[in-house]
Amino acid sequence: MSSVAPSSNTRRRGMSVQRARPGRTLSLRPPEGEAWSWMTNTMYGSITFRALGIHARRILDFLLHEHASHAGRENGNLAATYEQLEQWGVTAADVRKGLAELYATGFVQLTKQGLRQAGGGEPSRYALTWLPMFAATTAEMPPSHYWQEVLGRLHRQKIGSVREARRWLKSETAGEARGKRKKNSI
Repeated sequence: MSSVAPSSNTRRRGMSVQRARPGRTLSLRPPEGEAWSWMTNTMYGSITFRALGIHARRILDFLLHEHASHAGRENGNLAATYEQLEQWGVTAADVRKGLAELYATGFVQLTKQGLRQAGGGEPSRYALTWLPMFAATTAEMPPSHYWQEVLGRLHRQKIGSVREARRWLKSETAGEARGKRKKNSI
């Protein structure tokens, strides 16, 4: 029995080899059996996304991971405790600042304010604004795309570069560093 390695236009599926039809690529879809989330190129390229600090990006990555881990059906009910975020690489001291940046840029919205987990309370719940909330359930809601509203507001204020967006973001979240919270809920 000879063994032939699949060519670049094939993909293993179980015991058989699947071949790509002419003009069609198998690699342009999520891997079979893997959870995944999506973001648009417009989002990645926006000045607000590029202005996010490392703590905000790590929190966003964690929320995307949570979203994918729940088959995309828990957006609006995504939890991120300080302990989980610390394990993800965000120090407890930087969680509030990272969340403040995500709220200010409109990529994340607080859907339910939780109580301190150390006291046995429920964690806060979050939504990624470019994705529908509670997808495939009777409570499904369309995405708010709040990040686009924020981007439009910055454009109207003549803020057009990442440097200017970082400056704006710093002024928007200045109170968070001192422990003052801004409300940003649905």
